[in-house]
Amino acid sequence: MKSQGAKHYFIKYQGEENWKYHRWDGPAIEPVDENCNLTRGWFLNGVKYNYESYHEAMKNREGLPWYKQTGANIRH
Repeated sequence: MKSQGAKHYFIKYQGEENWKYHRWDGPAIEPVDENCNLTRGWFLNGVKYNYESYHEAMKNREGLPWYKQTGANIRH
């Protein structure tokens, strides 16, 4: 979503009511306009990280993200 001169990335888990800031591959708040008053913000599952701790968390992650995992073979 683009708002206030920045792109905002969210995730909503099944069974939960609210959206949370979240992005695996970069900042979840990313300014795109020159006049934007927002700064980059790194979030995982709604938890805010600074640049260093976000990249440390990404280094320590195990396995593939859900969107890169193979799905079940379904026959039609």
